[in-house]
Amino acid sequence: MVRTFLTKTFSTLTEAFQNCLKRFPITVCFAIALTGYLIYWVTIEKEERLFFIIAYYLSIGTLLSLTLHLWCEEIKKPSARIITQAVAHVLLIADSVFLYYLSPEESLTEITIAHGAGIFALGISIFFLSFTKEKNDIASWNFTLSSLTYFVTACAIGSIMSGGINLLVFSLHQLFDWNIDSKWYIYITVVCNILLAIFLFLGLLPQGAAKHDRTPLSKSFLNTVIHYLFIPLLSGYLIVLYIYAARILVKWELPIGWVSWLVTTLMAGCIAVEFGLYPSRMANVKKADNRIARYLPVLILPLLILMTIGIARRFNDYGITINRLYLITFNAWCYMVCIGLFITKAKRINWIPISFAVIFLLTSVLPVNYSSITRNTLRNDILKELKLHAYDMPLSEKEYTAWVNTLPPEKARSINDKIMYLHSYFGEESLSDLFSERIDAVLTTNADKDILIEQRTSAKTIIEIPKGYGHFIEVSQIEDISNKNISDDILPVPVNDKDKGITDTVYLDLKALGSLADKYPREDTPPQRIKCKLNEHLFISTYINVTRFANEGHTSVNLSGYLFIKNN
Repeated sequence: MVRTFLTKTFSTLTEAFQNCLKRFPITVCFAIALTGYLIYWVTIEKEERLFFIIAYYLSIGTLLSLTLHLWCEEIKKPSARIITQAVAHVLLIADSVFLYYLSPEESLTEITIAHGAGIFALGISIFFLSFTKEKNDIASWNFTLSSLTYFVTACAIGSIMSGGINLLVFSLHQLFDWNIDSKWYIYITVVCNILLAIFLFLGLLPQGAAKHDRTPLSKSFLNTVIHYLFIPLLSGYLIVLYIYAARILVKWELPIGWVSWLVTTLMAGCIAVEFGLYPSRMANVKKADNRIARYLPVLILPLLILMTIGIARRFNDYGITINRLYLITFNAWCYMVCIGLFITKAKRINWIPISFAVIFLLTSVLPVNYSSITRNTLRNDILKELKLHAYDMPLSEKEYTAWVNTLPPEKARSINDKIMYLHSYFGEESLSDLFSERIDAVLTTNADKDILIEQRTSAKTIIEIPKGYGHFIEVSQIEDISNKNISDDILPVPVNDKDKGITDTVYLDLKALGSLADKYPREDTPPQRIKCKLNEHLFISTYINVTRFANEGHTSVNLSGYLFIKNN
């Protein structure tokens, strides 16, 4: 009986593998190669660029071959299928070679966003590319629901098997004291969560008539969730946002930035409702669903104006960034979706994610994209200011410091923020023709900020307990002190310990502390004994940072050390 069971199990697994190999031959090869390569990678423990590029190629190749196999099932000409597969994989190889030879000094922001857009478009093409000839979106809706269900199922089974086998192997060590290399646990995890999960997913994917199932799913758990949970929730969002819109209209105020998040959530919920109601609407179960699908976007449309105003305000206050360009594009796409659903009476819905992917792709992959537009705009703004003041480039740190100190505080802060943004997102290369020195040094300059003191005691320093003091509390706090409270360069800093009920004020002598900078390294300043308001207390510092913000009228103090208490 056991032999029959094992034979049947082996036969079933063999048949499933053969079906996968017959239907998705290239995908299976990529999955096996990816699994084997990851196991090899774990074994040799190297982190060279080549290893990351090969992993990228095999991962994307698995996804690319799957979507192409599904699409090629709809193509009758064998030559067209072969040419499509060949061209796509040659492009993937070219992309991998490009990434390998990419200069390490070049910013990865633009390339990362472009590849993210491409991978996203490739991922959703699995669900829609095979159904372009359908009269409605029922077949692709059913295929998408089935595929996502099978994907979650395959991942769950892979995780369960991985955990179960790893537990079994660990038991061999616990019960029989077998010495098992920790890498074997990673091998098992890779095989179960990648190879097994992929094979299960490929074997479960609908094919033939099941792939193009055009029967609307009129009654389902999802339909119930949409009617009794999602629609009431969206109603709450609509009520709150309309009340808020009326309030700012009466007070004649601009909307705050938080509105954009609420409207985005509302729009995401609207799209979820459109997809959730689509099968029952096509089955003509409830006419009310058709009214909801058509007029819900109309109710959202005026609220998109709030989002537009909020984004425009951010542009006006803080200028251009990559995120804001994508956000305003998303806002425009939301207008298009709402208007499109109303005009078409929501008879087709696949165009919603497809249009999102296409717009994301066009704004990210083309030579002129949102990353390059942001970089060039910020650079031009800086160049314009430099040319206005007749500076020759590149500037040294000294020249830059002298320049920003001549600017109004708001202008200086704006220039500095743009330089920091370029440095953070596009690297030093984007500023190499503007500054002759490392940008890190230039960015420390700020016309509004003056670091008065920064001293740190080495962690190896032994702090002796002052004579007559028996107890102490550790102090580590940041305080903002009004510049009006600083008299004769004495800075009062309140310290307290609520748990022990201790409150006092430490008086920092800025002149005395500043003189230490000429005697000791900043990172190895001896601990300083500092006077307190109460005679029974003495403060010994381990770290002091005093930064004055002249235009904001306050001084920030970062203080660490020990507050010693006299013996009674």
